[in-house]
Amino acid sequence: MEYLIQNARHVPLSTNVMLSEDEMMELIDQIRFNLPDEIKQANWTVSEQQRIITEAHAEAARTMSRANERAEESASEHEVLRRAERHATQVVKDAQARSDQIVRESEKYALEQLKQLEAHLARTLTTVQRGMDALQAGQPAGEEPEPADQTAGH
Repeated sequence: MEYLIQNARHVPLSTNVMLSEDEMMELIDQIRFNLPDEIKQANWTVSEQQRIITEAHAEAARTMSRANERAEESASEHEVLRRAERHATQVVKDAQARSDQIVRESEKYALEQLKQLEAHLARTLTTVQRGMDALQAGQPAGEEPEPADQTAGH
């Protein structure tokens, strides 16, 4: 169109030009014929751009979703680990408390058994002493009794 206008004849005493109707109609037909293809190409370019943007958004959403899942898994694993550590600590504390209790009960039992043994030995020692006293009392006067071992604390 520019070429046609620049090479057209000027109308005297005006800024108008005279154009060939056939040439202009042919140019308009070419524009009409080519314009839909150009519009189609532009529409395709826009739709392709939209598709690429949509795919990029979808991929970004998938990436964020995977990252969130991994973060949640990591946090969950960390929480499981903390719970396991707390549980292990509690088990050790409980075992130590039970061990301390068993030691106390064992010592108490051993003390009771030793007291019973001491009482039994005291009764036995008393019986032995009475027997020795009775035997000594039954000996004729003037005979010395054999010395008795008295290391038991009497």
